[in-house]
Amino acid sequence: MTKVSRSVDISAPVAAVFAYYARPEHIAKTFPEDVSIRVTPVKVKDNFGVGTVFRISGSFGGRQMEWDNETIEYEDNRLIRTKAINGPFKKNDIAVHFQPMDSGTKLTFEADYELGYGLLGAAIDKIKIKKEVEMGIERSCSMVKRYLENGKSSDAMASDIGQGN
Repeated sequence: MTKVSRSVDISAPVAAVFAYYARPEHIAKTFPEDVSIRVTPVKVKDNFGVGTVFRISGSFGGRQMEWDNETIEYEDNRLIRTKAINGPFKKNDIAVHFQPMDSGTKLTFEADYELGYGLLGAAIDKIKIKKEVEMGIERSCSMVKRYLENGKSSDAMASDIGQGN
């Protein structure tokens, strides 16, 4: 089992940070292009709240993977938690925490996962996947920080990132 966590302080209100992460497809746009992650809503419940299912697909460690995640916890401006409901993982839980601070928001992005494939999966994770997950989470947090601190809305941010700007 692998746990990866990154935190960043963002000089923007919690509601602005949450608005970006509340749409799962936005997150994919902040990951490095060589990961080539895509997120597609499959079933949307209560404005992307509990019960929403979205498909994640892409190249991870040079291997094509696809799975569905379901939102299992959703507290406005506080927490979004999802878990894999199928696919190559024995476990894949993602939690994004939003904590108000005097200077803005502390964002913490956590991934807790375990690849299938026994010892082979553990070796692939140690050699390549964990580094990609760490890099992707770090880049995502940094890009959201940069855009929000420059006054971009979540829609403008997603549009700009999607165009490679």
